[in-house]
Amino acid sequence: MWKVFAVLYSLAFAIGLVFAGYVMLSLGVQLTSSTKIIGGAIKAMTLVTAIGLVAYAFNLHVPPFGFWRPFGWLLGIALGCLSLLNIVRFVGLLEGGDNFTSLLWISMSLLVNYFSWLGVWRYGRRLSAIA
Repeated sequence: MWKVFAVLYSLAFAIGLVFAGYVMLSLGVQLTSSTKIIGGAIKAMTLVTAIGLVAYAFNLHVPPFGFWRPFGWLLGIALGCLSLLNIVRFVGLLEGGDNFTSLLWISMSLLVNYFSWLGVWRYGRRLSAIA
């Protein structure tokens, strides 16, 4: 299961980068400096998460070994906040109408957040046990 999830997560990241770049170029979107900084941080965390998931799923050892355990905690905090925002959005969508689509959206979002954090956290624990 982890191998499939790691590959799908990495593909979703790559497709998301291409799609976002295409949309920004085709629409001529001008970004503020704070949006660029936040977007860059999100892209960096997602890339590192994809690397950690692939390393965990395929039993690779990606240095630096001391990085993964603290990053797992940082990712847990970030994804916990994102999950909280998704739940607040879900409650707002429940008032507006389509309950099934809203439930499907929140379920998929929470599952992806949980499994991406769990894979990186387990990878950090595995590497700290080895070191």
